[in-house]
Amino acid sequence: MTALLRTEPAAGALRLVCLPHAGGGAGSFARWTGLFPPGIALVRVQLPGREDLAGRPAFRDVPEAVSALLPHLGGPPVALYGHSMGALLAFELARALTGHGIPPVHLFVSGCRAPHLAAGRPPIHELPDERFADELEAVGAGPGRSPLFRRYALPLIRADLRLSEKHQHVPGAPLPCPLTVFHGLHDPIVSAAEAGAWRQHTAAAFALRAFPGAHFFHHRHRAALAAAMTRALE
Repeated sequence: MTALLRTEPAAGALRLVCLPHAGGGAGSFARWTGLFPPGIALVRVQLPGREDLAGRPAFRDVPEAVSALLPHLGGPPVALYGHSMGALLAFELARALTGHGIPPVHLFVSGCRAPHLAAGRPPIHELPDERFADELEAVGAGPGRSPLFRRYALPLIRADLRLSEKHQHVPGAPLPCPLTVFHGLHDPIVSAAEAGAWRQHTAAAFALRAFPGAHFFHHRHRAALAAAMTRALE
């Protein structure tokens, strides 16, 4: 499996590696470019199965994704950010990097319950297409009504949700790096308590910041999130 990392040029040595939500690609962070100071290089992860990697099969599970991404993250220090499915990948990457003796300098997550918690909603990745699309619409993640776009989007979102919904959390030591959680106040998928429960996954500083909006609040508030990340990394 192949994943691509698109790095925005920066004078500094710190890379902020951003992982997308289910069905999303590197393009979901295109409007984040220019939001960080020169000392932070924005790295947009392109996962297989989407955009210019649409011809390659999506990752089947979290360990496969971590194994493919990990070799790209050696060298200069990294911070990690992920939204929803991307938050789960970012967390497991942070654990893998820590296991290799090079923990990230900071983990940022949004739109995701703490990984040790059981899902509060039944899995949807095996539903028939129409019911699957309706469930996505209900949380603001629907692919719209275009038949052409649905043929592209539904299998990809289904594959990504299979990856996250079937993942089994393995208990382990808390991360040694600071952890910041961003939460949408009206998120229908993740409650404030589920967001706050991330606290137990770090032995360092923890912060929980809430923003108006539903599950995809991070798009609307990207400038505020970037500013908060910049302050945390300075």
